[in-house]
Amino acid sequence: MSDIVTITLNDKEVQASAGATILAVAKANGIHIPTFCHDDRLKPYASCFLCVVEVEKARGLLPACSTQVMPGMVIRTDSEKVRKARTMALELMLSDHVGDCVAPCEATCPAHIDIQGYIAHIANGNPEAAVRLIKKSNPLPVVCGRICPHPCESQCRRGLVDEPVSINPLKRFAAEYELQNGAFLPETAPDTGKRVAIVGGGPAGLSAAYYLRQMGHAVVLFEALPELGGMVRYGIPRFRLPWDLLDNEIQAILDLGVDVQTGKKLGEDFTIASLKEDGFDAVLLAIGAHLAKPMRVPNDEAEGVIGGIDFLRKVVLKEPVEVGKKVAVIGGGDTAMDCARVARRLGAEVTLLYRRTQAEMPALPMEQEETMEEGVEFRFLTAPTEVVLDDTGRASLLRVISMKLGDPDESGRRRPVPIEGSEEDLPFDLIISAIGQDPDISCIQKDSEKPETTRWNTFVYDENTNVTTQEGVFAAGDCAFGPNTVIRAVGEGQRAAKAINLYLAGADVELKNEYAISLGRIEELEMEDFAPRYTHKKRVEDTVFPSEERLKDGGWDAINKGLDEMQAMAEASRCIECGCNARFDCDLRKYATEYGADEKRFTGEKRKYNDDTRHPLIKIEGDKCITCGSCVRVCLEVRGIGALSFIDRGFGTRVGPNFDDPLQLTGCDACGMCIDVCPTGALAPNTGKEAGPWVAMETITTCTSCSRGCGLNVGTAEERVVRVTSVDGDPVNNAVICAEGRFGYQLLGGKKSQVDQSSVEEAREILAAAGELAVVISPRLTIEQTYAAARLARSFGGKLFYLLGEDTALETQERGEYGKKTGEANVALLERLQATGLKKGEALSADTVLLVGTEIETTDGKKVIEVNPSKGNADAYFVLSHPLRTEGMMINRDGDLGIVRAVLPKSDHEHDCHMLLVELAGEESLAGLDALRNQLADEIEELSMIRTPEKGERLCKSGLEPVLKSVMPDSREGVFAEHLKAIGMYEHKCQCSCS
Repeated sequence: MSDIVTITLNDKEVQASAGATILAVAKANGIHIPTFCHDDRLKPYASCFLCVVEVEKARGLLPACSTQVMPGMVIRTDSEKVRKARTMALELMLSDHVGDCVAPCEATCPAHIDIQGYIAHIANGNPEAAVRLIKKSNPLPVVCGRICPHPCESQCRRGLVDEPVSINPLKRFAAEYELQNGAFLPETAPDTGKRVAIVGGGPAGLSAAYYLRQMGHAVVLFEALPELGGMVRYGIPRFRLPWDLLDNEIQAILDLGVDVQTGKKLGEDFTIASLKEDGFDAVLLAIGAHLAKPMRVPNDEAEGVIGGIDFLRKVVLKEPVEVGKKVAVIGGGDTAMDCARVARRLGAEVTLLYRRTQAEMPALPMEQEETMEEGVEFRFLTAPTEVVLDDTGRASLLRVISMKLGDPDESGRRRPVPIEGSEEDLPFDLIISAIGQDPDISCIQKDSEKPETTRWNTFVYDENTNVTTQEGVFAAGDCAFGPNTVIRAVGEGQRAAKAINLYLAGADVELKNEYAISLGRIEELEMEDFAPRYTHKKRVEDTVFPSEERLKDGGWDAINKGLDEMQAMAEASRCIECGCNARFDCDLRKYATEYGADEKRFTGEKRKYNDDTRHPLIKIEGDKCITCGSCVRVCLEVRGIGALSFIDRGFGTRVGPNFDDPLQLTGCDACGMCIDVCPTGALAPNTGKEAGPWVAMETITTCTSCSRGCGLNVGTAEERVVRVTSVDGDPVNNAVICAEGRFGYQLLGGKKSQVDQSSVEEAREILAAAGELAVVISPRLTIEQTYAAARLARSFGGKLFYLLGEDTALETQERGEYGKKTGEANVALLERLQATGLKKGEALSADTVLLVGTEIETTDGKKVIEVNPSKGNADAYFVLSHPLRTEGMMINRDGDLGIVRAVLPKSDHEHDCHMLLVELAGEESLAGLDALRNQLADEIEELSMIRTPEKGERLCKSGLEPVLKSVMPDSREGVFAEHLKAIGMYEHKCQCSCS
């Protein structure tokens, strides 16, 4: 049989190796076939049935991972039949999948802000990162942090433990921290040449402008009023939202290059048609809802009667309003509260009338309480029936009637019913109708390009894409969905920007939401499933000043104070992290989105397990497991350990540690390869808020913890390592990494952490006074650090050493296959640099010792300079930079050079180790990596390739023949071993009932 076969793959004739699987051939030809259970290191398993393909003349669909290609085979990888089968496979898995792809707070937020993510940043002491994350969804966090009704908190699961997390105060803290320390300006894409007109400078228009500018489109904002802000400026009193904060936040949007034209009104100064004629490629209507609803009682348009939003706007514009001594405010929403409080600050006695009871009042409870505290009288179950005029035609009395509650109406609230004979006349100088507002669409009535409107005077539009009935015209905010919250308008503005961007690119305007499963709304869950798992802690909130303080000096100053940094971090720590740790890289979610899977298609009982967090580094969330078996098999078939197994049979089958013991007692060495092959996040690092979860930027580097030189894929976000995984297909060590490679980042100190270090001058004085110098280094340093240490030793007439291990160490087999090569190093470079291996217990004759990445048993009577991860009893000490903050190369056991990349910037207290050593040697001209490498290549011809390493490649062959020797653990290994001990990795807790 020929080694090459010809097949037809998706109507294209291709050649493939005989015996290759369909999956492998498809991959080689750039065709992706989804799979959960396949790994090149494992025998085909075909457990997920997701990789099925259609093969002509086959009786049914075949799994691509286990079916070998045959001559003349005709294969289709993406037919309707295939998609149906894959969708069914996904839906069967999802029918038993439990969890939350995204946190319920984010799912509830109209702007879909990554609340769990930004709270994690605050908990980690990084409010700047929190703001950057917030602004990916909301460019007005200061505004929302003060006035948002925070629907997110209503679904916070912490409320099933004690109280919801103070999400809004946390957003306010981060946002105001940003304003105090300089506004964040995101990057803008290159100019696209497209122009967008946004009509309306309120939250929706500002939000759209912010995101459209980042996409590279030119934006002109047209606003009818004198200043931008819309309802948040003209409908929110400045004691709730100080204007200086609002102005600063708006300016941060305009600084992206947004052009503004204020005092320009649609229908008077321009039309939609004229905007198109002027060359605008798209128009967004975001005109808000500024038309106050009338009371619909006799004489409701008389002098002395004013709409709530009109009243608030006139006060902001300093237009005359005859308030008088007694003011009536009709309504029960937040606008009614604002009108009443403003009228109080204008010196009036205020009575607020509401036709239902306080229990039905839609205003936020805190707004109601503060309004009452400020002296506003509340009259419930009272409705106006007529405005009574005086002889001049001005309102002087308000005729009202008492109400009682009847049956519920369409809103679910009980309908108020008049009580006959209960009418009375109440004297007022001003009557404010704050019962709602509508969009004013009179501005488009004569426009030749006017979109269709609804009977509620809103624009007809697609709620998924903001597209109206007119080509190139979009709508967002209150004028589209009706009067609502600021945060919803912000979310609409962002979505409109995405839709307009697609439209301008000539693409189909379709916005697809990612698949997201949920445990359910808070009212559907049980407190006993949450409360026992957490320590109860009281919620921290903004401090509201007493009413007398709020009203002093006119009452226009801010009425509350936000959280300080310590309060914010403590409150953020209360978040119980409901969203999935794998939300950004879950294969199940990705394919469920692609195939439009529905978890409700197959209903029935769902398995329910408690999370297993007994292992300090790896957690098992059984509810997310789809029993693909990849974790069990990689542990047994690749590593040869077998710490995991299938437990129980049938529907109840699950994956867990052998005999349900703690994972660390099963032989697990915490390599975490089970995490890498898990497609759903059921196996994950046992981390918390320090890992987000956030979208991570990935960098491939080389692990220096042993002689193997494995590839590491390091994910970082906001200068923080959030995860480390193996590199798929890496040629070293079968792409397996060890515990130190995966979790060593946990030893990284904070960027601003303080360490007591010596000065270079102090160390130089010790070196200058040395009679005999010994430079003792770790054989795991980069080649640049090693060479710099050798040059320092030469500069002071000293010798270079490294510590030898036991002679039998090289013969010792590691636990399992592909484990860390403890006690081994390739010392070929060290030997070429004339380094001497120092045996255990062998004394140094030198009076001065420089230790770099290593420690020796005794230094009695010697002067010691240390460059190590932690400080000992040295006369001078410097922090050894972590490998993840180091640039260089390491030489592995095969003689290959592995590129070591700095995935994080140096912390404030860290030196570049090679730069420190050349500076101590007085050879500052070699401080740069290139200079040092060129010098090393001049000295050792076999390393000439380091002058110009190939870009993008992790490995290159050196000319040095490997020299493997047994070596002592270096200081980093010792520190990591202590870390594992400290977190309980080696604790053997008794599992029986004895004490």
